[in-house]
Formats: sequence, structure tokens, C-alpha cells
Amino acid sequence: MTEKQGRKRTFGELERRRSQQAGAVTGWRARYTGPDLMRHSRNFGDKMAAEAWLNAERLLIDRDLWTPPRDRERRARLAAQRGITFAEWAERSIAGKQLRPSTRYRYEQTLRRRVLPDLGDIPLRDLSRLDITNWYTKMRAQLAAEARAAQRKGEGRGAAFSAYQVLSSVLNDAVDHELLDTSPARVKGALRYDAVHEPVVLTPEQMWTLHELMPDYLAALVPLAATTGLRHGELRALRRRHLDLDDPARAVVQVRGTAANNRVRGRFNEIGEPKTKASRRDVAIPSFVVPILQAHLEKHAQPGDDGFVFVGRKGAVLHASVVESNWQTVRQQLGLDDLHIHDLRHTALTWAARSGATLAELMAIAGHKNPTIALRYQHIGDEERRHAIAEKVGAAFTDELSQRRARRATGVEGGVRSVGSGGRGGPEGAGTHTSDVTD
Repeated sequence: MTEKQGRKRTFGELERRRSQQAGAVTGWRARYTGPDLMRHSRNFGDKMAAEAWLNAERLLIDRDLWTPPRDRERRARLAAQRGITFAEWAERSIAGKQLRPSTRYRYEQTLRRRVLPDLGDIPLRDLSRLDITNWYTKMRAQLAAEARAAQRKGEGRGAAFSAYQVLSSVLNDAVDHELLDTSPARVKGALRYDAVHEPVVLTPEQMWTLHELMPDYLAALVPLAATTGLRHGELRALRRRHLDLDDPARAVVQVRGTAANNRVRGRFNEIGEPKTKASRRDVAIPSFVVPILQAHLEKHAQPGDDGFVFVGRKGAVLHASVVESNWQTVRQQLGLDDLHIHDLRHTALTWAARSGATLAELMAIAGHKNPTIALRYQHIGDEERRHAIAEKVGAAFTDELSQRRARRATGVEGGVRSVGSGGRGGPEGAGTHTSDVTD
């Protein structure tokens, strides 16, 4: 309930705010009609503050500086937000994104190592295109030096791409929240990246050699990955209940989770949801892999339906670094120093494409939601089939060529006239024999 103030004011109005239960004054409301002919009001805890606000509003009107209070409040909030540093905004931005734990961890680590040391203390609104360009140039030089020192290929282009991608995402988020008008991250070519590693497709002989060279408790991982295309994290997240091996001709592996490669909430390699909804899938296992898996389960896997198929130390999730270190040893023994574990997945999808898998089938096997990625493998399969068709077509002609040569060797021309027979070639010796052209 309100009560109008008895004294008439020359500008605006003051009203008491009373409690409906006790009838006591709980505050004051100040109101006035602005130059826009709209009513503007604000509530205060005491009369003096309400009067001060009305006096300040009148002064703005008299000086022709007035704008609607709500517009001024909005601009003030934006100005305060823009006063935060890039590091403060980056933390808020990452916290507000819907990210998988492994992606969030990668973003946070990339910011901490590559971005914030140079840009973190700069106020967000002062961050310029030149600041971003100087940072990027310096980072590229540092990453290239690190790559050369470690004898890695690519001069750190992948790490630079990842860092710039995170920076760009954070700044685009600031634009979406109206903290910036435009993003200053506009380094030409920074978001274009061609992978340095050329994927390797293993031959059957190479796959079996890797299987034999891997430690016994990891050996089954090789044929399983090379025939089903499961990702590294998906393999390490497998439990006994995810394998259906009762009928070797219809064996299936179920992908229901993935193991991260980082510390999440104080633990390493927490099992999370698959990478995407499409990654939650059932993949057929070739029958020859079934006895290998059965022997592995009997000897190395944890007991019970929830037991891990590939077990880490102390019964925990198998750590990615354990697989990587063993993989590095066996690939060097095989003479394939540039062979990545992910190439097992590439091998499976490539052989599936060569075997005639359709685009939809490849996407189902791989767990891809984007057909563009699966198309790469289908093109490989199409190329193989094109060559097979070409060879079949060529076989018909080469068979005929062999028969014609055999007939010529025995003096039988099969009804084709010789050069001097008065055919279309004209005088003897002037024409060209048809069989000579074919030969």
C-alpha cells in the first residue's frame, strides 16, 4: 500500500511503501515523467535516497544529457562487464559452455599453457587485433622450436590451431554476450589446418605382426580395433557385458562409453558418455577375432559383467599412456615409426569401404554423425571398386588379344584379311592390318 507525500514537489513524486500486514513504512518510491513522456520509477529504502535520485534525474534533463534510466543501467552493466580481464572472461566462458569433460579439460589446459600467460591480464575491451596477431606469431615460433627440439613433425601447427580455436571460441562468446562488438581474433589462416600425419592403412601381415609384438595383455586390442574401428577411449572403456561372443558368426561389441585421457574431478580416465549420440552403437566383430577375445577374457580381463576387458594397474581404467608407450615400441620394431594407434580405426574403416560398405554402413560402424567424414572412406572404397571394374573390363580385351596372337602364331587369322588381300588398305603394303593395330 502506498501513501502520497503531502508536500507538493516541483519535479517528480515520492510515495511511501507500507507493509500490508503491519502498516509500517518499508521504503519509498520515486517517480517522474521523462522527456519521452513515459513514467520512470525506482524504489529506495529511505526518503533521502529517493529524493537524491529525483534531483539527479532532473539535473540530467536540464543539461540535455538525459536518457531513459533503464538504458543507462544497461550500459553501466555492460561497461562493468567489459572491465573484466580476458582471463576472467575466459573462465566464465568455459564454465558456461556445454562441453564433454575431456573437451573442457583440453580448453582449460590450452588456455593456461598457451593463451593466458600473454593475454590474460589485458582488459577484454582493450584486447586488439594487433595483440592477437603478436600473440599468435610468438606462439607459432615457440611451438616450432619445441617441435624441433623434440624431433616432431609439423612444427607445432596442430597445437597452434588448437590454441587459436579456443581463443576464438572465447572471444566469439564475448560478442554473443554483447561484451565486444566484434572479435579481434582475425589472423588469416589460423583456423585452417591440414593434418601432418598421413593415415596408414595396415596390411593383414602388418596387423598380425603388431598383434604378436604387443604385450600379451594388450595383444587382443589390435585385431579388435583393426576390424571394428573403435576409438582408443572406447576400447579402454569396454566391460565384459559389452561383448556378445556366444555366436562367432554374429559376435558384437557394444560401445556405451569412452575413457578420457585426462584428470577429471581428481581421477584419471573417468568413463564418460560416448563422443556423440551416433557413437553409441553396436559393431559386428569378425568371427576370427572371437577366439582371440575369448582367450583374452579368460586370462586378462576382470571378472564379472562390469569387469574391464582391458585392465589398468590396480584394477582401474587402462591409462592411455600405457597403451601409447607399448605402441611406440612395437611400431618401431615393425619399421613404421609414424604409425598412430588411431590408424587401427582408419584401417578398419578403409577395409570396410573396400569391401563395399555404403555411406550409411560406414557411418554406423564408425559412429559418425557427419557424413562428410565417412565420405573419405567411401571414396577410398569407390576407388578400389573403380579399379576392380577397370581390370574386369580390361580382362575381356586382353583375353581376346591373347587369342589373336595365338591364332597368328599358327597362321590362322580368323577371317581377317591380310595386307595384300585388296581390302580397305588399298595397294599391297599401303594399308595397315587390323590385327597390327590391336596388338
